[in-house]
Amino acid sequence: MGWYQYVMAAFYDPFMRTLEGDLYPYRKRLLSGTRGRVLEVGAGTGVNFPLYPDAAQVDAIEPSRAMYLKARNKNLRPNIRLYHMGLESPELDRIKPADGYDFIVSMLVLCSVRDYPAAIDRYAELLKDNGRLLVLEHIHSTGTSYGRFQRFVNPLWRPLADGCNLTRRQDLDLKQRFYPLEEGYFRLGTDWYWAVMKKR
Repeated sequence: MGWYQYVMAAFYDPFMRTLEGDLYPYRKRLLSGTRGRVLEVGAGTGVNFPLYPDAAQVDAIEPSRAMYLKARNKNLRPNIRLYHMGLESPELDRIKPADGYDFIVSMLVLCSVRDYPAAIDRYAELLKDNGRLLVLEHIHSTGTSYGRFQRFVNPLWRPLADGCNLTRRQDLDLKQRFYPLEEGYFRLGTDWYWAVMKKR
């Protein structure tokens, strides 16, 4: 499936353009207050990069080589360092701050990570005690006809969308480890969740 990841990376931005226009206000609001050491998990094609303030020193990680190369070809600002690695990489332990990150950014990521519970645990491990987790994720539309449709198409959708899982409730699972200081729900085709969270 390696070649397919390169196809996805090539068409991701055009395919997502309309949706990203709708998501832009949420991304901008969440990222506008970042400062200090920031970890962006699953940087994708780098859509967040222009939104970081100069005060944010960003370590952006991306496990897909195709997406990493796409993001690297964009104009990286001096305060953004891009790495080809995943959340579980030992290299991340070498570059992280000794006392953890001030902010961790999780946007359109948790739908596709393979070891989902371990990823949430890793967020808690990497975040500073008084740090903030910034979340923007699509979630399963539980208890609706659309939610039943998501369950029906999910086995086909996941391999076509590089592992994206339509049936996860990231909001509920994150709240087991993190407390939402601010949060909200909205609908863009499916249900979405945004939050500013701290460790419990």
